[in-house]
Amino acid sequence: MAATLVTRTSGLHFRESFQNLQEVPDIPVEATSVNLQGNNISDIRSGAFYELKDCQVVVLSSNQLTEVRAEMWEGLTSLRHLILDDNRISHISPGGFSSLPSLTGLDLDGNNLINIQRNMFIGIPLLTSLFLSDSPIQSIESGSFRELSKLIKLKLAENELRTIRADMFEGLSSVEILKLDNCKLSDIPSGTFGHMPKLDFLTLKNNKTSQLKQHMWEGANLGAIYLGNNGIQSINGEMWQGLDNLWLLNLESNPIRYISPQMWQGLNRLEILELNNISIAFIPPNTFESLPKLTRIGLVNNRIETLNANIFGANHSQGVYVGLDGNPLQCDSRLLDAGG
Repeated sequence: MAATLVTRTSGLHFRESFQNLQEVPDIPVEATSVNLQGNNISDIRSGAFYELKDCQVVVLSSNQLTEVRAEMWEGLTSLRHLILDDNRISHISPGGFSSLPSLTGLDLDGNNLINIQRNMFIGIPLLTSLFLSDSPIQSIESGSFRELSKLIKLKLAENELRTIRADMFEGLSSVEILKLDNCKLSDIPSGTFGHMPKLDFLTLKNNKTSQLKQHMWEGANLGAIYLGNNGIQSINGEMWQGLDNLWLLNLESNPIRYISPQMWQGLNRLEILELNNISIAFIPPNTFESLPKLTRIGLVNNRIETLNANIFGANHSQGVYVGLDGNPLQCDSRLLDAGG
């Protein structure tokens, strides 16, 4: 089947996907995007893309690539997005992407990387998003991301990581979004996120981080934290120290069972609190009094039989929406008039 060539105002788009190709075919030099998804390409010869000076996107998803070398990408000096998800990549040579000086987005989800090593990601100083999810990654060498000072989004979900340390994230001074869902994390030392002063959105769902430590968030400027399904049984209010800008906290599906006013110290800007499916049966009066900005709380699928507006104390000037589906109450949800 002939390659699909589509000319748009944004340039020439070359597509030859799901054609059982064994190697990169000849591509028109004027192509601005190349889609070779779903083939059987196991290697890329040096110079395969050499004439594609204007190409900005290369898609090689679902091929058979096992390694990455800098010479594979020679000539792609304008490339901004490289999509390599769902290959078999287990090795990235030092500087494997260094021939891509304009690269801003790199997708390596669903590959066979086990160790992230220093020098894998050198030579791509403009990178803003890096996806490394759904792989058997077990370790990240100190300083592996040191040169990625412009990185904004880092995905490390669905890996085999058991612990993370501050030195793993050295140099990530611009990261705003960090995803670590569905790993095996059981230990997060204090100060782990200290190299990411702009970190705003952190997801740690479905791990084994049952013990939250004081100063754990030190150095980050977090606005949203997802900690669902980690086996957390108790919360010390001091563990939220430094989270002055946190507006969303998700603690659902943890066996907490008992909550009290002391748990929420310092969360003065919290707007959304998710406590769904944590097996609580009773909420003491004034439990959320220290959360003056709270507008929504999720209490779905608990064992609550009665609920009184006194749980918000007297500090609220507006109503707080409370989700109560799945509790043994007469109603599923209600809008409580905070303060009475």
